[in-house]
Amino acid sequence: MHFALTVPTIRDRVCQQAVRQIIEPIFEQDFYYYSFGFRAGYSAHQAVNTIRRAKRGGYEYAVDLDIMSFFDEIPHELLMEKVHERITDGKVLTLIRGWLTAGFMEDGQFHETEIGSPQGGNLSPLLANLYLNHFDWGMKKKGFAVVRYADDAVILCKTKEQAEEAYLAAKTILEKELQLRMHPEKTKVVHFDEGFRFLGFDFRKDYLMVPDTKVKKYKDKIREVTRRQQANNLGEMLKKLNEIARGFGNYFGIGNVKKKFQRLDEWTRMRVRAFLRQKKSTVSNSLIPNKVLESAGMVFLTSLLTTRS
Repeated sequence: MHFALTVPTIRDRVCQQAVRQIIEPIFEQDFYYYSFGFRAGYSAHQAVNTIRRAKRGGYEYAVDLDIMSFFDEIPHELLMEKVHERITDGKVLTLIRGWLTAGFMEDGQFHETEIGSPQGGNLSPLLANLYLNHFDWGMKKKGFAVVRYADDAVILCKTKEQAEEAYLAAKTILEKELQLRMHPEKTKVVHFDEGFRFLGFDFRKDYLMVPDTKVKKYKDKIREVTRRQQANNLGEMLKKLNEIARGFGNYFGIGNVKKKFQRLDEWTRMRVRAFLRQKKSTVSNSLIPNKVLESAGMVFLTSLLTTRS
């Protein structure tokens, strides 16, 4: 089942934000400490680094978990039960239930929502964390270490046997207790040597790498900006390039990416030099020194590295 993205009205957004500010501190006290998504003071980098530390600590296996259509399939009654455990104010409960069942428009038709937490609302990430908090602590009680970011999760284990037990425990909690669906093909037990993907990174052996698909997207963006017709001058182009570089570099710079960043920087400089030659720049058509580009304000990915790679 698939639901369209629900975009709340301005009034609903304001109300949802107000309710969230009231109830979030209450739920926050109960949240699992390795749940990193959509929480103040928590980040994707913290989740990634937690897995890296676990690997160094002897965790060799992982259950790479995939929950099918998570936001679309959260059962309202079970979710409201979990809200009610901590919130007793009838008006607040009525508001939350109203947002869950608000429905959506698609192709000119109104559709009611009987399950699912509408994505796009201020309250949705909090409700998602609340619902999966049962999974986090349930796995903890069974002796398994979970690292979760929203509905993206990895269960860390020291042996294959433990990982296979964790797989079955996760299936029981998610499918029987939470009425969600664990993807039968995408959820799998893997050794770190085989590798798995989490939060945009490829974990393999002791390395944290940028997937080729992410590199391709980055290069596509650079190509678009450095096309001759896309910018009128070097300053305008570098401003756009720097935004792309900072976004990519600040996120992926914690990985083992030094050589990859160096190659991408070289490739990007080649694109910029080609752009300048096409523009019949007064700069010499011979190779423009890196220092010239740097002094013009160009940000290099290697300058954004945050750890030794």
